[in-house]
Amino acid sequence: MTQAQKIRNRISTLNYNEEYSAKIFDDVSSQETIKKTLQRSQNMIAKTSTKKFYRLYLEEDAGATPYHVFDNEDKVTFTPQEYTFNAFWQTSKPSIQSVSAVIRNYLATMELQDIQTLCLNFGRNRVKRELILKYKEMYAQGFLNVKGLEIALEGRYDRNPAFLEILGMINDC
Repeated sequence: MTQAQKIRNRISTLNYNEEYSAKIFDDVSSQETIKKTLQRSQNMIAKTSTKKFYRLYLEEDAGATPYHVFDNEDKVTFTPQEYTFNAFWQTSKPSIQSVSAVIRNYLATMELQDIQTLCLNFGRNRVKRELILKYKEMYAQGFLNVKGLEIALEGRYDRNPAFLEILGMINDC
């Protein structure tokens, strides 16, 4: 069980309409993970102006679905029919893939419909984070290897025209 799942499980055991601070999660995770998880749990909690929160009362039939938090090691069932083409050409059937691999493969296609599907499935912030990580890794390496041809990368990753175009697509989701 991931740290985010542990935090969300603890939130579901809290009393309704009673204020809590983030300190109740100190034994579970780091402050950064706690902060991010609380930000992603807006369907379960309501924040107050004093940097505290309380658990919201949700009726069973309210139709609220929890926000899924995917970690780098998380695996998902990849269904190729959801996308315009199968980036995992080894199989045409649903398969288990890592979240990062699915996002990175479809970001490379620069296909608007696929990027919108990624945002729906994994959340816009997660897709944006993978894009930034991918470009930071490429620029840290200093070159892009395309079938043996090494293309030098200069400047900053956030000024790359392809990066800016994909980022614009993600922001439009």
